[in-house]
Amino acid sequence: MTKQLEAELLWSEEELTKKSKMKNEGAGLLILGIGAMAMGGLNYLLLHILYESDIIWIAVSAGCVVLGVVLSIFGVKLINKTGDSVAEMTAKDSGYSEGGILEFYRECRQTDSLLLSLTPQPTKEKDFTKVGFLTKNWLRLPDKIYHGVMRISDLAVIWYEETALPGYDPGIFAVKSDGKMLYAKCKPEVGTEIVDVIAGRNSKSITERFFAYDGKEFDAFRNPQDAANLYRMMQR
Repeated sequence: MTKQLEAELLWSEEELTKKSKMKNEGAGLLILGIGAMAMGGLNYLLLHILYESDIIWIAVSAGCVVLGVVLSIFGVKLINKTGDSVAEMTAKDSGYSEGGILEFYRECRQTDSLLLSLTPQPTKEKDFTKVGFLTKNWLRLPDKIYHGVMRISDLAVIWYEETALPGYDPGIFAVKSDGKMLYAKCKPEVGTEIVDVIAGRNSKSITERFFAYDGKEFDAFRNPQDAANLYRMMQR
């Protein structure tokens, strides 16, 4: 991967660890709150004629005002609240530590890392969240920017499915050692390259959907947890 692509398609360590105020979310709630209060006021001042009962008219007006006040209070609180950093969000979604996520991004910048792109010439504007990376110890599936990060040693099963499965287009399937199954739609050349490299770096990863062990047949797509349990047992 060139330095130009590295700069365009990867967060820097500063960007990964930077925490930001939740200004947009807070402002959105504040605007909704003000709008709800305005609706309550207009309903009380102008729409009395539409109601058969004064009780309903007053209740609707008061309800809008109360809702507006609550939304506005939460909006102001959110504006001053500090949100999670990118590394923290990725850690929560992927199940790894923040330190592990930073390690993954450092490895992405090594010369032996592979860029997994769904387009021939990826750009920051169109493909920043869609590219994947394969490093010495980590994999991030294409189009899975947060929860698609995983250690290669945690890959119980990974295979490329050429035929469409129910609810899925042809693509790559990965079952982690905790039983979670991830999927990424991709072309055969991308999917098979990922599987081949993973097999070379983790010889214990299973690279077929259907396999048998000790006389028992497994279907990693239908029963990913069973496949993950077998993988963990084989690690002991």
